[in-house]
Amino acid sequence: MTTGNHEGETMETPERDHSPPGYGTLIRLAREAKGWSPEVAASHMPFKFSGSSWRQIEAGYRGRGANRKRVPGKAATVAAMAHTVSISADRLEEHHPDAAAILRERELQEAQQSPPMPAALRAAPPHVRRMIEAALEDVDPEDRFDVLREIAADYEVIARRRARKAGEPRGPRRTG
Repeated sequence: MTTGNHEGETMETPERDHSPPGYGTLIRLAREAKGWSPEVAASHMPFKFSGSSWRQIEAGYRGRGANRKRVPGKAATVAAMAHTVSISADRLEEHHPDAAAILRERELQEAQQSPPMPAALRAAPPHVRRMIEAALEDVDPEDRFDVLREIAADYEVIARRRARKAGEPRGPRRTG
């Protein structure tokens, strides 16, 4: 919309900026990278949360046109959303420092609760340990110790089987 000034020139009326907040864009990108819809992401939150609420916080507003209203992301909610889609506190810091502080505390608490890697798995090659650690991210913290114990038991069986096979003489190679 333009308005004339007293000299006969036109100037633009400033439009309200409806672009998403930086944390909203970061959360949306991380959610999309996981292949999740807002409804799926909301279902992974540690508390009851809806897909429409997820969308509103990502976008930074709700409603359309003249009814559009800003939706500020409360720090605790943004921190929970970031955690849900695996965004670190360091990445969130630039966009929402208060939420990053909450997320950082959550990360510290979880690190203190994480069970140590069993000896059999500590001896595993680094790529195996990284895969296990990545898989544990999707496991409920209360279940991680049991899951690690089961993985370690399976890994020990496989390691013993490999050791036995390595010690067996190989028979003649058959051709034809």
